[in-house]
Amino acid sequence: MDEHLRRWTRRQFLRQVAVLGALYATQPLSRAFAGPRLFNLGTIAITWYPIFLYHLPTTVAMEKGYFRAEGIEIRDIVGARGGGETIRAITEGNLLLGEAATAASVLAILRAREPFVIVGGGVKSPGDISWVVLPDSPILRIEDLRGKRMSYTSPGSVTEQLAILCLQKVGIDPKEVKLIAAGGIGEGLALLRRREVDAAAMLEPTYSTRASDTRILFYAKKYVPLYFQTLILARRSLVERNPEVVRGFLRARRKGVEFILSNPRDAARIYARLNNLTEDQGMLVLRASGAHVGAYYSDGRLSRTGLLTAEEGMRIAGDIPKDFKIPWSKIVDQSFLDPDQRIELP
Repeated sequence: MDEHLRRWTRRQFLRQVAVLGALYATQPLSRAFAGPRLFNLGTIAITWYPIFLYHLPTTVAMEKGYFRAEGIEIRDIVGARGGGETIRAITEGNLLLGEAATAASVLAILRAREPFVIVGGGVKSPGDISWVVLPDSPILRIEDLRGKRMSYTSPGSVTEQLAILCLQKVGIDPKEVKLIAAGGIGEGLALLRRREVDAAAMLEPTYSTRASDTRILFYAKKYVPLYFQTLILARRSLVERNPEVVRGFLRARRKGVEFILSNPRDAARIYARLNNLTEDQGMLVLRASGAHVGAYYSDGRLSRTGLLTAEEGMRIAGDIPKDFKIPWSKIVDQSFLDPDQRIELP
């Protein structure tokens, strides 16, 4: 090799090293190794994946390629049994993004000082959440629960908050009812069958597939129609270093919500496949929640009423002091939502 070619090759090598060094210095390693187009978001956590419907807009967006179109790669979704367990899955797994119960999300930021930011809304309605009793139970209406035992899934969960709010709406002091953390929907059903609780929290598809012999006492949405069940959280490092990834995630998920509205049977098929259900059973779950008519999922936007209702539930449950107001503007960043989705926060 002559001297001119040797010098040129060495210069070329140094130039490439400099380019790669700049790439790794300005971007996370996950992005650098994911290639020039896709940001590797890795694993994300969504409460109760895949059993209950919370994940469906994200799952649809993954299957339809909406995330890849935004330059994002999601390797996997992990689930947890609601409440603080989803937050633990995010923190202990060092995950960048997740969707968790509102109370658990707020407490993680305010009390545990976890480095998260709320960037959008997930599920905006109680949907198909209900409480069931045994067919021979003398309990005929929610007012009959005074002095009885009522299960929810886990502390900080949606079912705990809704149980408290529904009782209050009918004039029952929650302290007049023994509220029991069962550990899950199936576990609550088991307690009910052993007559260790008088009413158990229930969701589809568990009701249709395992609990159709029980009697629905009430649906939470009758008493609490607007309530943010879940919020979308992003780690501060992701927000600060890769804000466009957060925006892209929310845009892709919004398309997932729109797909469910336009193609409910196709969405039901996706959900059913993940849970070994028939397509008709999947469609039954969507109808029960109101997801097929836009009553269940938020497209990312928040609502004052939904947040304030969740805040009141936390106050009644003792999660926050009675005179404490959640500083929503400090823990929520709406800049990643499209302009038409942003609201005036409480």
